Amino acid sequence: MMEKKMRLLLQLALCITLLTACDKDDEDEKVPVSILVSKSWSPALTDKNKASNPPGGVLYSPVPDCQQDDVYNFGADGSLTISEGATKCDPDAPATKTVPYSYNKDTKELVIDGFSYTLAEESETQIKYYVPINPSTGYSYLVFLLQ
Repeated sequence: MMEKKMRLLLQLALCITLLTACDKDDEDEKVPVSILVSKSWSPALTDKNKASNPPGGVLYSPVPDCQQDDVYNFGADGSLTISEGATKCDPDAPATKTVPYSYNKDTKELVIDGFSYTLAEESETQIKYYVPINPSTGYSYLVFLLQ
């Protein structure tokens, strides 16, 4: 009788171990792709979520008319492709430009073409990143928006 109980407990422990291992593998497969690479983004002028701003005064980066139709595509390989739309700031500039980028989810550091930013928001509707600026401007941060 004691042997049956031991065998049953051993089988139960083995089943729990196997089920736990399978759940872990399933979770790893379901890790969502970074929102950055999930779609194409364009520079924006209107903040959809001011609550995610850094503390202090913020200045939104102005987006000239010639950049409002640009498209940003973050690749999973660490490359950012910026496609100029029909309206180009420099008519002689290439239609697309590819630069390196990296993103550290733990520190929220976004590095684009060697320039370091802090990511304030990464949602399905908006990417918001910022840099500190000289306080003599009357602001603490310059904020960039992609939507």
